[in-house]
Amino acid sequence: MSKNNPIEIALSKTKISKLLIFSILFLAVGIWMIISNPQTSNPLFNNPIVKGFASYGSALMGLLGIYFFTGKLFDKKPGLIVDEMGIVDNTSIFKFGLIPWKDISAIYERSIKVSFASKQSFITIGLKNPEDYISRETNSIKRNLMKVNTNSYGSPIHISTNGLKIKPNELFRILNETFEKYSTAIID
Repeated sequence: MSKNNPIEIALSKTKISKLLIFSILFLAVGIWMIISNPQTSNPLFNNPIVKGFASYGSALMGLLGIYFFTGKLFDKKPGLIVDEMGIVDNTSIFKFGLIPWKDISAIYERSIKVSFASKQSFITIGLKNPEDYISRETNSIKRNLMKVNTNSYGSPIHISTNGLKIKPNELFRILNETFEKYSTAIID
């Protein structure tokens, strides 16, 4: 692989379309809960505070998902570019730009069970100095999310494999092989 021949991993329009549909459903359920105020025999779910968090949270998550996934659906850029310089991630709301190999300390797989039937797979890019990346973010909400990610998972950078045209284990293999190849050539 040379600078003129990077590995480009495309965004999966099919996967992104499914995520957009789920976002629309989240919005619809949230609005339905706000308007109809459904009742249930479970006192916990009838609690107005719990109901408010669930309904407004669902609507907000749906709106954010619609905004993000609609943008990604029409995005012509590759989801990920990997070359001898480092990694360029175009899968998330965070715009890190080039993440040079010299800044990376480790690459590891993660998955979070989001429901009884599904999980969110992602690859964490461990950084030698995560605060350098956090401090670059000008949006305070995004900066705080990056801090939470760093405290919870050890890094602010996580590459979601759910919107890419590649299987998680294949992406992990490519990133690790490329990291091993180019990180050993770096002289700090």
